[in-house]
Amino acid sequence: MLKDHMFEFYFDQMNELVFLAEVKNQHLYYKKMNKAAAKLVRYQGEVGMRLESVLPERAYHSLYPYYIKAMETKKPVTYHDINTFSDEAEAFETTLTPIFDDTDNSTHLLVMSKNIQKLKKDLAQSMERYKSLFMNHENAICMMDLSGKIVQANPACEQMFGYDTQEIINSSYMQLLEELKIDVRALPLHHIIYDQSYSKEIQAWHKEKGIIYLYVTNVPIIVENEWMGIYLIAQDVTKEKTAEIKLENTVKDLANMKYALDESAIVSVLDPYGTIRYVNDMFCTIFGYEKEELIGQSYELFDVSYDFRVLESIGQGKVWRGQVKSITKEGVIVWSHKTIVPLTDIHHRISSYVLIQTDITAQKNLENQLKFKAFHDSLTGVPNRMMLQKQVQAAIEQKERFGLLFLDCDNFKEVNDQFGHDIGDAFLIQYAHRLTSCIRTCDEAYRLGGDEFVILLRHIERREEIQQIMERIHRELQKEWSIESCIFTATSTIGAAYYPENGESFQELLKQADQALYEGKRQGKNNVNFYKKNQSVADSIDKESIV
Repeated sequence: MLKDHMFEFYFDQMNELVFLAEVKNQHLYYKKMNKAAAKLVRYQGEVGMRLESVLPERAYHSLYPYYIKAMETKKPVTYHDINTFSDEAEAFETTLTPIFDDTDNSTHLLVMSKNIQKLKKDLAQSMERYKSLFMNHENAICMMDLSGKIVQANPACEQMFGYDTQEIINSSYMQLLEELKIDVRALPLHHIIYDQSYSKEIQAWHKEKGIIYLYVTNVPIIVENEWMGIYLIAQDVTKEKTAEIKLENTVKDLANMKYALDESAIVSVLDPYGTIRYVNDMFCTIFGYEKEELIGQSYELFDVSYDFRVLESIGQGKVWRGQVKSITKEGVIVWSHKTIVPLTDIHHRISSYVLIQTDITAQKNLENQLKFKAFHDSLTGVPNRMMLQKQVQAAIEQKERFGLLFLDCDNFKEVNDQFGHDIGDAFLIQYAHRLTSCIRTCDEAYRLGGDEFVILLRHIERREEIQQIMERIHRELQKEWSIESCIFTATSTIGAAYYPENGESFQELLKQADQALYEGKRQGKNNVNFYKKNQSVADSIDKESIV
């Protein structure tokens, strides 16, 4: 049981509201509150009074059912509520922690309430920004769950597809394809759901305009490492596709179509050697050059994603389509959907190349934002479990020897309890930065969740290399932490597995590294431990030998 001076030492400096109540016959009796609570609660009461006489009536009635749950489960219970301690109703997060004596009888209840009004406001603002991006984007965006049901659609869908957004929402993916007369073989559902990135140009049917062409991209929706659904992003490329079809059908009509192309696309013409012979006004506007500066220059000046395979394809007279990254005169990156049409002379030799481009920079930026969120931890910014699995699988396929380190902060809970969750979150951010700073450039740190991190050590030839890196990381993590006004130390335990000796799959290697970590914890924490089949004799290096 916490003594008065211990209570004051632990909780009086905290911003959270902390109450201590004594449990007698399923009733709660006021015992103690910290300075933050005393400042906010209008009536403090006397020690020994029933807690409902001290707290506002609504606050007590909100608390009591969760108190019963905490008693039944013998575990902390957290809930959100609108607190009525002050004149302004504000959102609070409250955690009830039951305290038991040596005979496992409940003696006290520790109540900690944290004002999350600002957090909710920030989250609401973030959601508003996301909603604005979603609702105002020029491309049609549909949100679909894993069953194939459309759960959200932005206003651009109505203009692009010709159907009211309410007609689209709650329809199924297959129903949408049927309404738009899209061949299901062009966009099979299993590719849309299970491929991490799937893009394709398809033909569809607009209710009023008739045939349209769309460039469709899927982006996974991943929340806390769980695949929740799919974003379908469609760009209307009807103008460009129509122009492309006309070019393929007849070269003679090129002069007649020049005006239409100049109004709708970025157009350039190259000779067989890649030298620029013509650019339209839109090309000059996008890339910031005068025509005189461009004629006679090599097109490689703009095409950052230059690929020999493209030259090989168009050199055979084939039309090539794809996404490319280019650079403007000012050094700005521009993404475009490009079509290259080889033109031949009467002897069937390539005389020139016509390039038709559509600026998709905005769409690419949106895709990159969504992909980054899908594969990175939102708190620390380091890659998440999904990215770890992808990188490990790639290393296995390349038959590369590598190591996996599974790390866990031994006393993260104490940091949270003593300094609060804000300091705890800041600690995790610094923890991730410190991990990143003491590994090699070829290695990568990942956060699995909570205070669990994994480090992928690339190109490892000998187990001793892993040991040296582990020791260096372990020493760094034991150094003092300074976060805001809080200075403290923390220890960590590290478990290691080595590919291919300790497993041949991601799941197996992660499990073995976790087992090594568990064994390190069992041996007293604050150490590093290699996985062995018989973990009872696993070799462990304690902190004294490392220091």
